[in-house]
Amino acid sequence: MVKAMKAAAPSRVQKKKAASTLCSTPTKDIKKDTVTKKIRVGILVGKDFDPVKKGTQWPKFPKELILTDSDWGKYSIDAATAVKLQQLHPDLLEVDIIPGKQVTEKRLKQNHVNINFWYDVGVSMLSGNKKHIAEVKKCHKNPDCRLDPSWDYYDWVLCKPRYMKQCIKAGIPMIPTVMYEDGFDPKQCMKDVQKQGWDKFFVKVGHFTFFGSGAINGKTEDFLGHKAKELEKYAKENKNSKVFLLQPYMLKPNGEVFDEVRNFFIDGQWRYSVFTHGTEGGNAGYYMEPDGPRKEACKAMAERAYEQVLKASSWQGKRQTPLLNRIDIGIIPRVKGNPWAEVNGVRVKGGDTLHKTDNQYFLNEVELIMTTWLDRYSPISVSDAMAQASVKHTMELLQTLLEKQKVPDAAHVRKAVQILNDRLGPFKHIKV
Repeated sequence: MVKAMKAAAPSRVQKKKAASTLCSTPTKDIKKDTVTKKIRVGILVGKDFDPVKKGTQWPKFPKELILTDSDWGKYSIDAATAVKLQQLHPDLLEVDIIPGKQVTEKRLKQNHVNINFWYDVGVSMLSGNKKHIAEVKKCHKNPDCRLDPSWDYYDWVLCKPRYMKQCIKAGIPMIPTVMYEDGFDPKQCMKDVQKQGWDKFFVKVGHFTFFGSGAINGKTEDFLGHKAKELEKYAKENKNSKVFLLQPYMLKPNGEVFDEVRNFFIDGQWRYSVFTHGTEGGNAGYYMEPDGPRKEACKAMAERAYEQVLKASSWQGKRQTPLLNRIDIGIIPRVKGNPWAEVNGVRVKGGDTLHKTDNQYFLNEVELIMTTWLDRYSPISVSDAMAQASVKHTMELLQTLLEKQKVPDAAHVRKAVQILNDRLGPFKHIKV
């Protein structure tokens, strides 16, 4: 890991040495213009994929943050952003970069505030280490760890029925979905598939899962016949999961998986979008979304979904604009009479959605900051934008903690935030 810089020396007016690096200091002991103890900001990282644009990583990139030699992740966007953040306002900010395996309540409590760029409960589950998983979950749930995103907002996104129901109520188009919230029953699944009239379907775990894990799909007639045991096997393999989503298998008229445009919001603003193709791997499956009707339609729908995100997002009991969100919009070329699948089961022409004005759009996914940022295909330097936004976000989080008297070293933190805010704006909504 990148070692945190040493805390600044105590102010001359302090009569006794602090017993801890995170101790309470009376406001009267802080001189008006003194640059005091630095704000300790923990950043959780751990990706071995999702790289920055070639050659844009910090020149002295820490070797301990390189988790693979693969071009697709050697300089991952989460670590690269954290390293750039270390270079901003080093007189006021002490950035503690925390690799996933080092995430503990003790470590997080040593910082004034912590921001999760990647390593969450879902990622920890990949380790298979029950003790580690439990520790990471405690960090997320314990408000004394001062970790952003907060648990309720985090779970609002991770437990997909929560945000899906809210978006459906708001009139945002989505894939027709049957939601199971008390386990998966193969027989009930097939009854629901037949009731909906879907000739192909897709089932996935709807809580604490990603990268396509916990999913199965195929033709209805096959699962009613020779593949029936596969659905039973799927149920047994995922018996510990409670939440599942059943949907029609979404294909374009030519038989390919639907297209998707991923929209990225940083600090409350739409910033860029990236096209992804479900049947292409590597760089061929991604590119910067070009200007045109598809981009504008996806942006407009993503902004509608983002309004719901803002309604749900909070931190330490107070409304808080998220640092980053990714909202994925699915696209299928409109086919008269059968917009959701193949035409009469036959693969026909109709796979291109670019520059079309009559595509069918739907919200496919809402993602937290702990997702792929796809800097390599963006028109901006995402690491630069995120590092700058993280400074402002840190001040907003600390403002909440100061209001609730839940931050150690309150007097030092307050003064440092004031100096930082004056330096950057000031931002009128930040008042400490």
